[in-house]
Amino acid sequence: MIPHRSTARAISGKALDADERKFSAAIYGSILATSLVAALDVTEATAQEMTLTLLTTTLVFAVAHAWSEAVAERIAFGHGFVLARLVELTRREWPLVEAGFVPGAALALAWAGVWSTNVGASIALALAVLQLLGWGVLVGWRSYDRWPAAIAVGAVNGFLGLILVGLKIAVH
Repeated sequence: MIPHRSTARAISGKALDADERKFSAAIYGSILATSLVAALDVTEATAQEMTLTLLTTTLVFAVAHAWSEAVAERIAFGHGFVLARLVELTRREWPLVEAGFVPGAALALAWAGVWSTNVGASIALALAVLQLLGWGVLVGWRSYDRWPAAIAVGAVNGFLGLILVGLKIAVH
């Protein structure tokens, strides 16, 4: 059996290029957003606090990822601090921040009074889980080029989101 194109590349050890690494940041951001909304939903946080916490936390994590990679490069290659490189790495992490926009919009609408904080948090959590499901379907499709496999992989990723929701309910 000939390995699929992505399997062959993964086995080759070739690193992801900058555009491909954006997927990693977006998926991590979706996991982070799901976890944050689930955790915030069990607190007495207002919709404003939830919205701002979600969006600022994703931004802080993106900058932290960029900074840690910049420091790792300095250790590995022995060069000084280069602001332009840090900016480039931060841009590459921007999809992590963007992943918080969809659930953040649901929370912002609660903040604006369109619906209650509880409804906003529930919608935000559902949207965050759907993002994970969507990433899973994309991974399944790119890996296997067949819908049954894509849906199965999507279901596993969506299940990860549901586990986070289940933990929220258990803690609440």
